[in-house]
Amino acid sequence: MSGVSVDASADSAAAARPIAVADGQRRAFSTLLRRLTLPDDHGRLPRPSEALLNEVVAGFGIDEERTSATRYIGKISVQFRADAIRRLLQDNRLPYSETTSRPVLLVPVWQSNEGARIWEADNPWREAWLRRPDTEGGLVPLSVAPPMPNGGPSLERLFGNPDELRNLMRQGGFDDALLVVATLQSAEVGNTRVEIQIQHQGQAAFLGTTEAFTATGGTQEETLLSAAIEIGRRIETRWKYASVIDLEKQGQLSVAAAFNGLAEWTRLRAALAGVPIVRKVDVLQVSHRDAQILLDYYGEPGQLSIALAQRNVVLQQRDGFWEMRSRQP
Repeated sequence: MSGVSVDASADSAAAARPIAVADGQRRAFSTLLRRLTLPDDHGRLPRPSEALLNEVVAGFGIDEERTSATRYIGKISVQFRADAIRRLLQDNRLPYSETTSRPVLLVPVWQSNEGARIWEADNPWREAWLRRPDTEGGLVPLSVAPPMPNGGPSLERLFGNPDELRNLMRQGGFDDALLVVATLQSAEVGNTRVEIQIQHQGQAAFLGTTEAFTATGGTQEETLLSAAIEIGRRIETRWKYASVIDLEKQGQLSVAAAFNGLAEWTRLRAALAGVPIVRKVDVLQVSHRDAQILLDYYGEPGQLSIALAQRNVVLQQRDGFWEMRSRQP
């Protein structure tokens, strides 16, 4: 967990430093648990006692710091013991998700009385996305489209021709993209209103249900930042509902894995080892181009398929039998 802001005062900066670090670790712990769990369960998350932090915190680092005679200000990174966090969530019967989705291209479009801004360097909507705190998000990497000095597709082309957005996706190696349009409705200080509309292109079902809404705030800058944070949180929540691990549900699948040679088989094995909901992999038999394996996993087969897809592995049922293969680009 990086970019955790800390600020503490004491008789001296040296005395304030451990106070600030301890507070940062507590807040990093709470942020991590909220990131991994469903909003419905946030009210029953464990509290970060000193004893509990000693069990789950592996270490910390100083990202930046400033001091005065009696004050310590900075940002820290906190490393947690993954196994300890998993045990804590499991012991408290808290469903959680630690599966990271494939990166999503995000194209921010700003509309006001002055026209539309998409690829310009001074797009305030893009700037808001880039100002989101490091502690926001984590499970759904959002890659904000950079400015294009020579220009890119117009808003009309992006909306009117899906191939325009698909071309941008292919150029960046993305499977999914979000066209996020922010339209200024009122620029009155203290009553800024921005209408947000979102268009999805791609196969990820959890991205196709993000609804439009109106963001309000005191200033344009505040309103856009809060809107970017809110959209990010909604996307994260939808992903968690699709990928959350329910420890009460466990299953086993017999799967025929197809591959072309040892290198691809090795990649398949590595992908399975990197999926948190896969509990155990037994190789029953293997040849030079296929293998029969037994997968023990948490959750439902559909969740297992989603988790493997993030590792570029296709798991599907055909004629009553489960098959697995590497995803072709």
